Amino acid sequence: MEIKEKTTVEEAIKKSPAVAAVFKKHRLDCASCRGAKEDTIEKVALNNGLDLKALLKELNKAFKDKD
Repeated sequence: MEIKEKTTVEEAIKKSPAVAAVFKKHRLDCASCRGAKEDTIEKVALNNGLDLKALLKELNKAFKDKD
């Protein structure tokens, strides 16, 4: 399954610890954020001034490279 803009932070993090590491790399404390269940990747990118396409690419690469 691919991580998309409407994927919640919680769903993305559950896929792999490598995905959580991408959030940490960008200094985002998403793993312990109260909004992780509702906030989407799109919302996180927008709220933190990140390029959505680049973030999605990085998250999906981390997820695919986990093996």
